[in-house]
Amino acid sequence: MIIATSGHVDHGKTSLVNALTGIDTDRLKEEKQRGLTIDLGFAYSEAESGERLGFVDVPGHTKFISNMLAGVSAIDCALLVVAADDGVMPQTLEHLEILNLLGIDYGLIAVTKIDRCDDEQISRTLEQITQVVSRTFLKDAEVYPVSSITKEGMETLQIALELTADDIKHRRENGQFRLAIDRRFSIKGSGVVVTGSVFSGSISVGDELFLMPQAIPVRIRGLHTQNQEAKSAIAGDRCAVNISGQGLDLELIHRGNWLTTNPAAATARVDIELAISPSETKPFSHWTPVHIHSAANHVTGRVALLETTDTTRIAPGQKGLAQLVFDPPINLCFGDRVIIRDQAATRTIGGGKVINTTSPKRGRAKPERIEQLRQLNPGNIKESLTALIQGAKRGTELKTIQEKFNLTDSELVSYLDTAGFDTISNQLVIPKDRLEAVKDGLIEKLEDWHKSNPGKSGLPRNQIRQMVKSWHQVLFDQIVDGLIASEELLQDGNLVQRPGYGVQLNKKEMSTWQAALPHLQQELLKPPVLHELANTMTVEPKQLEKILNQVVKTGLLVRPVKNRFFLPEAMLELAAAMTKAADEKQQFTVQEYRDQTGIGRNLSIEILEYFDRQGVTRRIGDVRQIMRPESPRG
Repeated sequence: MIIATSGHVDHGKTSLVNALTGIDTDRLKEEKQRGLTIDLGFAYSEAESGERLGFVDVPGHTKFISNMLAGVSAIDCALLVVAADDGVMPQTLEHLEILNLLGIDYGLIAVTKIDRCDDEQISRTLEQITQVVSRTFLKDAEVYPVSSITKEGMETLQIALELTADDIKHRRENGQFRLAIDRRFSIKGSGVVVTGSVFSGSISVGDELFLMPQAIPVRIRGLHTQNQEAKSAIAGDRCAVNISGQGLDLELIHRGNWLTTNPAAATARVDIELAISPSETKPFSHWTPVHIHSAANHVTGRVALLETTDTTRIAPGQKGLAQLVFDPPINLCFGDRVIIRDQAATRTIGGGKVINTTSPKRGRAKPERIEQLRQLNPGNIKESLTALIQGAKRGTELKTIQEKFNLTDSELVSYLDTAGFDTISNQLVIPKDRLEAVKDGLIEKLEDWHKSNPGKSGLPRNQIRQMVKSWHQVLFDQIVDGLIASEELLQDGNLVQRPGYGVQLNKKEMSTWQAALPHLQQELLKPPVLHELANTMTVEPKQLEKILNQVVKTGLLVRPVKNRFFLPEAMLELAAAMTKAADEKQQFTVQEYRDQTGIGRNLSIEILEYFDRQGVTRRIGDVRQIMRPESPRG
């Protein structure tokens, strides 16, 4: 369990941690000289249950609030420290407010320096504390009066911390590994070491990770968790990681970087449910410049309010949807905690949790988008993932889902199976009802095109792609291939059309076609050659060829060879004969195909060459391999 101290400067946080662990967390020379905590300090103790308690001692001075924020982002439990002789002070209030805005669930309160005060003074401080925590996550927290000098009450506090560790459901170990870097240094003979809190997942020595946002591949050479050498680390650990990698340099690493198996690119915009501090004196306005803190990151940016009203503001103590715009971009995942402070970095304004990491630059406040954001719950990944997939009109990339929600491959597959979603080509997921809606939309677009282009046979597949260029390629291929297979679209060479549209036969052409049809039906698999058909019908061969070519354009005929026209059902039978002639390897010879169809060797060769051109078969020496077991219509 990771515990962070919090409270006003000189209220005895560092002394308290020392009394609990025997470790002085003030490691800097300046801290020793000034008797003041400046940066994060770390200490550890062993509970009787075997649970290791990790303490993050944060600075209490207002000048170092940025360091405090870097230390409390990944904790399990907060330990609010109030000196009995001073009582509640300004930084007591701000630290408490930050912890509350971050959504910390567990906490205890320690009243220090009781050796300096009488019972009346301690009682007054306890009353103050009860008042200030009454509307926070600490409203029901136990209060422990202690002295770091006399050790009074210290054993009771230690037991309380150990019991809390037993109560806390350990931070989920699933998810991709993420460690928020808060320190980096170099050790002679070992190289680069980074330290931080593990947000999710697990790692072991030898694993490959990425240093983000630089996307530098690194390898783990060694690990320490809770200040002890370890072979692995899991979510909730304080961790020191010895890393190596090509081009890795200490100067490339900064507080706020991540060590992770999730190589998602840094984002310039995220959506959050923003809670404005009750202590603010005026409503929060749209496009306010702020300082933004998340994990160990500290950047500047602006806040765009999304739920527009006449005033476009969020009142103190209220919540609203907002987009954070970062400068520069940072790495975040769904559910990450965020704190915003004013432009001068003198006060905490509000905070919340990330609900979407792929927020757009334009159209961010569209009503349908706001409605979808309202369905996202930072406390429930499955519920939010379902809402995201259901709300995506044209499907969602699996890679986007995995990066946004920080899921491993197996977790993603398991969730999609449980939720009953189908994937397309292992790249895209879309609900079945959405898939039908998308298909109907494409059919409507093609029918509109036919109405605007009478007399044209159809249009190439690449031109259809331009009609829906916002679609993912795998979605387009799935829809078009499915419509062709179900004959809701017809393909004639490289042209695609809707049945009943395209070229229309005039009166003479229709008459000739109706006269030719019975002759083509007599021997379905071996229709008469062109000149024989023309003689039978007493029509000039060239004139008949021209008319039948028009019929081909309507999809009522297919011309797979130079001197014969086939009905579509004949082509389906000829295609089916390949499967019957083929062996278990889906291969067959010309002779086997000829025997199956009974159409003769020369015509068999011509038909098979046509299927070769269509990509249905492929010639390999003296045999043909079936590539796809269906025949195009033309």
